[in-house]
Amino acid sequence: MIEVKNISKSFADNHVLKDISLTFKRGETNLIIGQSGSGKTVLLKSILGIHQIDKGQIIYGNEVYSEMNNKEKQKIREQIGMVFQGGALFDSATVFENVIFPLQMFSNMTKKEMEKQAHFCLERVNLNNSDDLFPGEISGGMQKRVAIARAIVLNPKYLFFDEPNSGLDPKTSIVIDNLIKDLTIEFNTVTVINTHDMNSVVEIGDNIAFIHKGQKWWTGNSEEILKADNKELNDFVFATKLMRSIKKQ
Repeated sequence: MIEVKNISKSFADNHVLKDISLTFKRGETNLIIGQSGSGKTVLLKSILGIHQIDKGQIIYGNEVYSEMNNKEKQKIREQIGMVFQGGALFDSATVFENVIFPLQMFSNMTKKEMEKQAHFCLERVNLNNSDDLFPGEISGGMQKRVAIARAIVLNPKYLFFDEPNSGLDPKTSIVIDNLIKDLTIEFNTVTVINTHDMNSVVEIGDNIAFIHKGQKWWTGNSEEILKADNKELNDFVFATKLMRSIKKQ
C-alpha cells in the first residue's frame, strides 16, 4: 500500500497540490484523473520522489519516504516499475535489449537467468518473436507492451503508469487496460495510473481519485463515478466522453 497524507506542493506562488490525502491499494488499479493543469502529474511525480513535497507524508508500506536515507530510498526505487507516456524505449536497442536492461543494471542474476526472465515478461505481454526488432519497427501499442514488459522485469511491488493509452486507438487501449489489470492481480502490485482516458476509468477503475484545482475533489470506483453527484467531476467525465466520441467519428 502507498499512503499519501496531507501533502502540499508549490512552485513559487503557484500552489499546485493542496493538502491531498489518498490511499493506493495493493492488487487493485488506482487511477488519478483530472483536467490538464489540475495537479495530477505533479501528484504522480511527488509520489515517485521526483518532486520534493512541501508538507505531508508519502508512505510506502510502513516507511515514510522523506525520513529514509539514500540507501533506503534506493531500495524503494528498485521496487518500482514505471511506464512513461511515450514509452521511453531506447531507440537504438532491440525489444529484447530494452527489456533486459533493468536486469543488467540492478539484478544479481546470471546471464541465463536474465535472458529467461526477459523472455518470460515479453511472453506475458504477448510479444513473442519480437526480440530483434527495434522500437521504430513496431506499432505504438507494441511499444507500450515492451515498456510494460520492461517495467515488470524486476518483479516490482509498485507499478506506475503515466497516460498509458496516450496516442493509441480505442481497440489497442482496451488491450493495454486489460493487460495492466491482469498484471496488477497476477503480480499483486500497487498500481497507480495517471490518465484522462474515461474508457480506462470505467473498465478498470478499482479506486479513482479526481483532482480538481490541486485538491482531492472526489474518490470512488468505476461503478460510482457515473452516478456521482459532483458538478466538477460530472463536467470532466461527460466532456471527456463526448470528446472521445467525436474523435471516433
